[in-house]
Amino acid sequence: MTLSNHRSGATMEASNFEDSLVLRSASVRDVIENLNRSSPKIALVVDEKRHLLGTVTDGDIRRAILRGVSLDMSAEDVVRKNFQSLPETATAHEARQYMRSRKVDHVPLVDLSGIVKGLAQLGGTEFAAIKPNTVVIMAGGLGTRLSPLTDHTPKPMIAVGGKPMLERIISSAAEDGFENFILAVNYLGEQIEDHFGDGKDFGVAISYLKEDEPLGTAGALSLLPLQSSESVVVLNGDVLMQARLSEMLHFHTAGRGLLTMAVKVLETQVPFGVVSVAGSYVQHIAEKPTYRDYINAGIYVIEPQVLRTIPRGIRLDMPDLISQVLGDQKVLAFPLHESWIDLGRRSDLDRAESEFSRTSPGAPGGVPGDA
Repeated sequence: MTLSNHRSGATMEASNFEDSLVLRSASVRDVIENLNRSSPKIALVVDEKRHLLGTVTDGDIRRAILRGVSLDMSAEDVVRKNFQSLPETATAHEARQYMRSRKVDHVPLVDLSGIVKGLAQLGGTEFAAIKPNTVVIMAGGLGTRLSPLTDHTPKPMIAVGGKPMLERIISSAAEDGFENFILAVNYLGEQIEDHFGDGKDFGVAISYLKEDEPLGTAGALSLLPLQSSESVVVLNGDVLMQARLSEMLHFHTAGRGLLTMAVKVLETQVPFGVVSVAGSYVQHIAEKPTYRDYINAGIYVIEPQVLRTIPRGIRLDMPDLISQVLGDQKVLAFPLHESWIDLGRRSDLDRAESEFSRTSPGAPGGVPGDA
């Protein structure tokens, strides 16, 4: 049963909270799958008798990844044990007051024995809040690695699962509450403009940045008409992901960064024993070690004050802009545990096409599959 207090905006879930339950024996990967498929976006870690041991949110997962936690480790390695809860007898009004005073969106309801009996949530609406932030999509590249597909078609307009990849990106962001888009176009840009127009047919507003010559992944941003103090979301027009841009924006705001870049964990296993040598002496040997690195996922949140430092009309790539901001120690890494595909190579395009042909898109970002 669900009891709602519509005036307060609080919802008391007394039956559907089971979707958020995760046994303590589960892996971090299991917790991520739970968060991706359950609407509350919080995992309640319990023992076999449903005693609440802790909670896990999306932010907890991303902080754990930055600490080096493996997805195969136990849920207890990421659980927040100092969780907040309310007695199962709490009313919707009491829950609303509690959550707002502590600035949280959820609070578990437990009985006197600590067994989970429900989950209170703020809001309760399935529609994403409208974001004032502009989304800039870099769609002007030549796409030479995908030739001959790009000989007469701009790379962002190549179809993935029967729909141009750029349309998938815009639709997913729109579902997440973003409605203002700027497309940076150059190579065969008229095809992009003809397809999207002013965006009205897609339920959004679209305008265009036209480069007379390629200015690089950051140089084109110097042409932006910066009239707002809101953070700007920037992403490449050939990237599909499951993560919500709104989650990255929240991460950026909470961390008070000047620039946040999405990063994806890349694990590389060396198929041989790696030997460490000092002079003529063997110091250490590691059999088939796995190295863990973060790669740039091509998605950013940038403050206007940083964008204003970009020289107008001068070629500048994003790594160069990031290097300039690094001195302020305000560049944040937003780790992606969700599916992510950079469609720059034919093998990646074939992979995406295969996945879209056998399953429907997942969460906003539009990439099916697991983390």
